[in-house]
Amino acid sequence: MKLKKQLTALAAAACFSMSATSFAQETREFSVSTVLGDAFPWGQAATKWAELVEERSEGRMKLTVYPNAQLVSGDQTREFSAMRSGLIDMAVASTINWSPQVPELNLFSLPFLMPDEAAIDAITQAQPVRLFLLPLNAAE
Repeated sequence: MKLKKQLTALAAAACFSMSATSFAQETREFSVSTVLGDAFPWGQAATKWAELVEERSEGRMKLTVYPNAQLVSGDQTREFSAMRSGLIDMAVASTINWSPQVPELNLFSLPFLMPDEAAIDAITQAQPVRLFLLPLNAAE
């Protein structure tokens, strides 16, 4: 009887170790939408980002880039909604395209409001703006 319990425990341990090994080797794939193709900096950045993620995750993560807003039939204003519903995992886009769904993003579309990156950091890290952007956090 004691031998039977030991064999059962050994079999269970073997199953767990095999499933842990297969889970560690599993590749996770994500879709990335871009409004522009590889001929433009955003498209090039998305492609480079996908390469770096795959390299640095040692192949465990793969980003498939879909240029020209293909995943939303070319309607770039639908990207954010598609991410919220799970049709798209990630996107490289402008906040102006997502502002129809999240009006608070219009803050970043005001021309010449922020003269440099330091001003952008100061505004985006301020407590009132964090409260203003709460709907974005709620969307996650």
